[in-house]
Amino acid sequence: MWRFVCVAVLAALVFTTRASAADGCENPKNSYDATYCFVKLFMAADDELNTAYQDLKQVLSKDQMEKLKGAQRAWIKYRNNACSSAGNIDVECNYKVNKSRVEALHDRLRECKTGHCRDDLLEAKEWEKTGEAPAAN
Repeated sequence: MWRFVCVAVLAALVFTTRASAADGCENPKNSYDATYCFVKLFMAADDELNTAYQDLKQVLSKDQMEKLKGAQRAWIKYRNNACSSAGNIDVECNYKVNKSRVEALHDRLRECKTGHCRDDLLEAKEWEKTGEAPAAN
């Protein structure tokens, strides 16, 4: 669902901001350009998240995979609650939360590949440590 919404937003923005975003995302000229750039970043982060999750799955036992799956479902609920309100998605928040989760999954993958795969870290809810949603800039 989220991916569909982002793709729809991205498609709409491509047509409306193609000329003004032609110089890239380094210097957005208006809020449409900025949104276009954040959607681009979010889509890349979402792809990276899916790849990191799939890579980690490959090195886990069945029991470890169940723990990771539970943590991932809890994280998705957190992301959805932290980065949306009244049906609107905060794309910048979503991007930041996804990037943070990708880093956590990469950390677990490195640990597991070196033989130090800890179940408590697979099911840890690191996003709960701060207790707050990331601030949008």
